[in-house]
Amino acid sequence: MKRVIAWSCLLLLSLSRSAAQPQGLRFAADGTFRIVQFTDTHLDPRSPERLAEAEKTFARIDRIIRTERPDLLVFTGDVVTGSPAAGMWQRLLDTLSRREVPYCIVLGNHDAEQDLPRSEIARRVTSAAGSLNTLGTTGELADVELPVLDSTARKPAAVLYCLDSHDYSTLPGIKGYGWFEQEQIAWLRGRCAARTSENGGTPLPGLAFFHIPLAEYVTAWCNPGNPRIGRAAEKECPGVLNPGMFAAMAESRSIMGTFTGHDHDIDYLVAEQGIALGYGRFSGDNTTYNNLRPGARIIVLNEGVHGFETWIREDDGRIVDHVRFEGGRIIRLKE
Repeated sequence: MKRVIAWSCLLLLSLSRSAAQPQGLRFAADGTFRIVQFTDTHLDPRSPERLAEAEKTFARIDRIIRTERPDLLVFTGDVVTGSPAAGMWQRLLDTLSRREVPYCIVLGNHDAEQDLPRSEIARRVTSAAGSLNTLGTTGELADVELPVLDSTARKPAAVLYCLDSHDYSTLPGIKGYGWFEQEQIAWLRGRCAARTSENGGTPLPGLAFFHIPLAEYVTAWCNPGNPRIGRAAEKECPGVLNPGMFAAMAESRSIMGTFTGHDHDIDYLVAEQGIALGYGRFSGDNTTYNNLRPGARIIVLNEGVHGFETWIREDDGRIVDHVRFEGGRIIRLKE
């Protein structure tokens, strides 16, 4: 009986958090939904040289949006990483608003190291035109569930999750990067279960976006038997503890891919237990370390398909690592 009551409370909490989420995303008439992931832009106004690098990043963002014509933009952390941060955040939000493409932002480990706390960044982001972010109970950016309606706008056909992977450990004696909290994992479980129930018992195709990679990224890439594509030119830096988010995603049978940033010289996609663990492509310029050509990751969902197509659009327009992920396999496509 206690288990039934606990599960009911969890479901009610999940539904209440979900009810505030913005709606309006939908598959196009041709059955596609296109996402552009920008990551680690590291916009920094601290010197004229860094401002010049930021201008190159803004030009890249604008160019890729014009080229790809996405239905959604997702920024996976370390967006503004220099002080004074307010003007740079406003510049980015104004740029996105002018493009009139819905967007969602998750923070990285460096965003709140500047002169704006997470709560103030959240206030600015959630009040901007085009933002799909919402405020959490703590005043910071909430974990967001974004249903994507079918092409007739009658019912959800896919679901996206933008999650806060936090920044650093807050436990005494444990140093390293942050990790997901148990409440977040329970929330994701509850939302996936609710969506599956609403869909007649069939899990909706789902993707998750966050900044710090899961511990499973390391083991997946180290396993030579796993399908893969892309590069790992540095060591992954996941959260110092493993709270079980990957297990929750696998058990949901909904989440088919996760996309992070954080490690600038990594852009791989690797299959692990039926889930594609992916990085975006570093999207910034020379305000921080980087050894890959800047760009963005493009992800295309097809209505009614539990899989996706993805590639990297580099700064000069080239497409690299064009693949389809379906049934736990990474299938290379012609570029």
